[in-house]
Amino acid sequence: MEINLHAKNRPENRLKIAKTSAVKPLISLISSSDSQLQEYGVTAIFNLSLCDENKGLIASSGAIKPLARALKTGTSMAKENAACALLCLSQLEENKVAIGLSGVIPLLENKIRAVQAGIMKPLVELMADFGIKHGGQVSVCFEHVGHGS
Repeated sequence: MEINLHAKNRPENRLKIAKTSAVKPLISLISSSDSQLQEYGVTAIFNLSLCDENKGLIASSGAIKPLARALKTGTSMAKENAACALLCLSQLEENKVAIGLSGVIPLLENKIRAVQAGIMKPLVELMADFGIKHGGQVSVCFEHVGHGS
């Protein structure tokens, strides 16, 4: 998909693409029963989420639930890119609760790829923020993450 290439290889295009109302159609691809279309959608949203200015727009457009579904049921590529997209989106404070409530923190925790990619620290911060705001419900996750980081 051409949007993926433009967003991946040209960082300045990420904001331009999001401003063209491309986010919602890409999110609809994430829910496709066609695994290749799902991968395209997840990958494009991940690439767009690398731009700080897009994080709020992506989340408010409804990407968190489809990304969470892709993380649970997608192909291995869709799962990896969904995890990365969710972690990128979690850098925006107002997205943390929605991501935590989507039930993906244990899945993110178990992603060995996340540890290898050096993104365990943002995951721990996300879990800390979520745990503090919701009565420490993720304390069990901390024990597992502490051993893997």
